[in-house]
Amino acid sequence: MYLCDIVTPNYCSSYAFSGQGKGFDIDLIKLISDAVSIPVIASSGAGAVEHFTEVFRETNASAALAAGIFHRKEVR
Repeated sequence: MYLCDIVTPNYCSSYAFSGQGKGFDIDLIKLISDAVSIPVIASSGAGAVEHFTEVFRETNASAALAAGIFHRKEVR
């Protein structure tokens, strides 16, 4: 089961991954980005620069965002 907070029609954030820093919910983002014809913005879970590479390599997300890793100065 997925918990997806869709703030706008193209924004996907997984509550289960939010704040974990273990990477984006690739399965959920792939499921949604493959199913729709509008751009999808991946959110929640980024904890390293590599997570951005992974989400773009493995899904059709058009963009990815993060906040916590910058607030905590884990990525500069």
